[in-house]
Amino acid sequence: MEEFIKFLKERVESYAVLKNEVVSTVVKIVDSKVEAVQRIKETSYNVMIRKGRRFLVSKVYTPEQLREGLGIMDKLPESRIVPKVHELSGERRSVKEDDGILRFMSDTSSVEDFLNSRYQVHGVLSASRFKRELVTSAGFHGNESRTWFQGYMRVRNGQYSGQWAFSSPKYDPEKVKITLNKAEEYASYTERIDLGDGYYDVVLSPMVMANLMMSVSYMASGYSIFTGNSIFANRKPGDMVGSEKFTLMDRPRGEELNSWDFDDEGFPTRDKAIISNGVYETPLLNLEIAEIMGKESTGNAGWIYPRPWTLEVKEGEVSEEGLLSGNVVLLTNNWYTRFQNRADGQFSTVARDAVIVFKGGKPVGTTSRVRIADKLNNIISNVEELSKERYSIAWWDAPLPGVYPYTLIKNVHLSKA
Repeated sequence: MEEFIKFLKERVESYAVLKNEVVSTVVKIVDSKVEAVQRIKETSYNVMIRKGRRFLVSKVYTPEQLREGLGIMDKLPESRIVPKVHELSGERRSVKEDDGILRFMSDTSSVEDFLNSRYQVHGVLSASRFKRELVTSAGFHGNESRTWFQGYMRVRNGQYSGQWAFSSPKYDPEKVKITLNKAEEYASYTERIDLGDGYYDVVLSPMVMANLMMSVSYMASGYSIFTGNSIFANRKPGDMVGSEKFTLMDRPRGEELNSWDFDDEGFPTRDKAIISNGVYETPLLNLEIAEIMGKESTGNAGWIYPRPWTLEVKEGEVSEEGLLSGNVVLLTNNWYTRFQNRADGQFSTVARDAVIVFKGGKPVGTTSRVRIADKLNNIISNVEELSKERYSIAWWDAPLPGVYPYTLIKNVHLSKA
């Protein structure tokens, strides 16, 4: 870090260097056995440098790469939007590490205890220590350290399958057991039935909510709104954009994964509602986008592109079982979420693993090759009820950590995939 800062002080007007150090232990499970244990360490530097209205944001690993970037920046045209750093000096330090995670990183023998299943188990468990160090030209120097424990289990029962995922800031064997039990439960539904194209009352599991709410939160980025790539582009704070029962929070000051005290500009983070009881509350802002919008930063930098940290959908008043008491379709997992029109919220996503059809509160079978083909606006507006139970989710198709309930949504358009 010192070599980077010494080099930049003499050459640029403004800079921020964010050092990211990640040490991980990754356990890969194939056919109910530990196939491999990988121990990975990576150190990288995210760098923002600026001269006047020219800037460069880059990820580098060596000072030589930074020198190359400086040469490129001098040839760039001036930009309308330029990144900033918070005019705050001094040191900040925060350490939240779990001893159980650190022990698991050294000794993964306990994994064998989790693999007792009547089906074939596949999946990944990972334990990580993340350290981030930020130094800015304003004199800010921050250090933070966190530990993460996360994973997913996918089980196969012949042609049927089920999957579940978890995340935790602490080593929590119970969450691993719940993950396997959920996956087993969904794989146990084996009666195939046909489901035609049409509109259905759908229950989205926390896995699916994690994937879709990630899209909602990135559309709340001030940059997405400013460029028109957002369902919020023609909305303003105070507008009704969702069901009164729907609240989506950005929670960087909680205990979940990806909770940090300062953003990439050195600005303090804070918890905030993006949508509160259906009302659009605030875009996610950094200093430069906040200036354009005439607002204050929300502590969500990202240089240029503000981003969410960790999400939370508020719980409801009904049990998981209660949500399934009528005629509904339960989507347990999804992938291949694609947008046809981001401003309009038009998207599709393909259901994966178990899609369970309930009639009169009873499961009558599963269906396959189904996709949601609808608008994101409709999804959040048609929230009918949410479960009291919530689950912390983060995995490769929903990498932004969050806490989510099961969610009943009325009149969702389903089609064949």
